[in-house]
Amino acid sequence: MKRTRVAVALLALLATIGMAACSDDVDPDQALKEGLAQQQAGDLEAAAEQYQMVLDVRPADQYANYNMGVIEQSDGRTALAEGYYRAALDTAPDFVPALFNLAILRTTAGATQEAIDLYERVIAIQPEYAAAHLNLGLLYRDSNEPKLAQQHLNTAIELDPSLADRITLDENPTPAPPASSSPKPSESASP
Repeated sequence: MKRTRVAVALLALLATIGMAACSDDVDPDQALKEGLAQQQAGDLEAAAEQYQMVLDVRPADQYANYNMGVIEQSDGRTALAEGYYRAALDTAPDFVPALFNLAILRTTAGATQEAIDLYERVIAIQPEYAAAHLNLGLLYRDSNEPKLAQQHLNTAIELDPSLADRITLDENPTPAPPASSSPKPSESASP
C-alpha cells in the first residue's frame, strides 16, 4: 500500500515537471510572432495553435487574446470572439482594436447602448479614428439621435472622405485588422 502511494506521488511529480518543461519550451514572443505571420498568410488554424501556445504560458496576453478573437469572429463564432476581446481588454482596457471589434459584435447582438459606449471609448482614446466615428454615427442615427449622428458622420467624412460613400451604401461595420505585437495607432485606425 505504501509502495503504491509512493508510485502515485512520483507519477504526479513527474507529470507536473513534464508539464512545466513543456511550458518552458514555448517562447511566447516567438509563438506570437509566428502566429501573426500565419494569420496574415491566411492559415488561421496554424495561427490559432500558436496563439493558444502563448495563452498557455501567458493567459492574459492582450495580443494573443485579441488575435484569437479576430479568428473566432471571422469563423462566425461570435461568443468565443467576444470572450477573447474581453480578455484582451481585461489586460489592456484601452486596447483600441479590441474595443472596436467588441463594439461591432455588440452592435450585431443588438446591444446598442453598450456598442455606443465602446465606440465612445475608442474615440476618447483615438479621436481621429474615422471608422469609429462612422459606426457611432450610424448607431446614433438608428437610435433616433440625429444631432449626434450627424456630428459623428461629419467627423468621419472629414477624417476620411472616402467614407462618404459608405454612409448610404455600406452601413455594416468592418472589424479591425489583426494586431501585431506592438501596434501603432495608425495600424489600428483603418477597419
